[in-house]
Amino acid sequence: MGTVHILGDELVALAAALRLARIGHDVTIVTSSPRWRADAQRPLAPEIGATLELPSAWRDLFAKSGRAMEAELAAINLDLVEEPGRHLRAGDETVTMPTERAAQIHAVRDRYGQDTANTWREVLNHADTVWQARRRNGVENAVTLRPGPLPQPLPVDLCSPLAELSADETQLAVTRVFGCWNLVGPHGPTDLQPLLDLLDHRLTKRAVTIDPAPTSTPDAVIDTIPPTPRRSWWHRAPQAWSAPTVTVTTSDEPPASTGMDHTMEWKPEGLIETWTWWDGTHTHRICHDHTHPVADPTMGTVWSAWRDRPPMTWSQHGSIPTLPASPASHGGPEPWARLLTGALATYLVHERLTGEDIRPTNKAIGAAGRPRRSHGSTNGGFARKLVR
Repeated sequence: MGTVHILGDELVALAAALRLARIGHDVTIVTSSPRWRADAQRPLAPEIGATLELPSAWRDLFAKSGRAMEAELAAINLDLVEEPGRHLRAGDETVTMPTERAAQIHAVRDRYGQDTANTWREVLNHADTVWQARRRNGVENAVTLRPGPLPQPLPVDLCSPLAELSADETQLAVTRVFGCWNLVGPHGPTDLQPLLDLLDHRLTKRAVTIDPAPTSTPDAVIDTIPPTPRRSWWHRAPQAWSAPTVTVTTSDEPPASTGMDHTMEWKPEGLIETWTWWDGTHTHRICHDHTHPVADPTMGTVWSAWRDRPPMTWSQHGSIPTLPASPASHGGPEPWARLLTGALATYLVHERLTGEDIRPTNKAIGAAGRPRRSHGSTNGGFARKLVR
């Protein structure tokens, strides 16, 4: 195994550190204030909202089977519960959209008729095509060369707010295939900070060091800080990624519903996404206001196209190999995508240092980077053998 330094303070760094430490590497996260901690100067939890998407990306940070995550949540009296549905608003129109495919089509048919339901089925099919393209290029495999473009958007005529929802096809596919989930305790839902706290505690258990200025010399470096904005090929001035204005409020007035209320309201200026919940004593609200965007260099540059994002290729900084892996990579800036970018960085670093391929597609290798064991029968008994 080797010594690995990870530059950065958010989800890519967290995911890569947990995975590398689990398979035996000596890991140091180079930062002074990890953003996954609640007391950080700019805490991460409000920026990722209160909905957990693609839960397997989170489960893999605990144990490959995923059972450890549910067990650790249960130990602090929390459970992972499927979100009841999102409320979509545009103008005077409001629709409650479930996450499951058949339920979505049924809800659209009841509200808008069979023709619109048939169109929505086409939208879901096309969203699946876009998702499969992203899985092959950036999510399950690191992009090292400029990939082909994603499938072209599907031109459809949909009433609002279905038209706005269908614009982000990757999110539409991910939420439908993997569901949307909330953390719920005895007194009601909560945000994702308790889950981040458990992962932070797991860093300590796996002996990961957090140090803004380590003195040791690493065998490899993972740089999770997005590259400096660069000019595009037509020489337009680079712009930092536009993030929503995030506000967190608390009040004593109970909401209309005691469960998690997740609302997506489209205005002419953009989307306003809000999570509201009651914890038994207070009403909490997280608002992502895309009508007032702010520049966020930590998410990288506004690239002219998805395929123009920087590839994950090794470079040498002196004698130390360095791998770029950030929210600006082809995996994307979504929380689940950043976790999977950290996973890709883990596979590449481990293979560079040991020569072993521990990607999930390598069926002979287990999650801990060791050959899988299976049971074979010999004269009525059982003999353990290595599958190589």
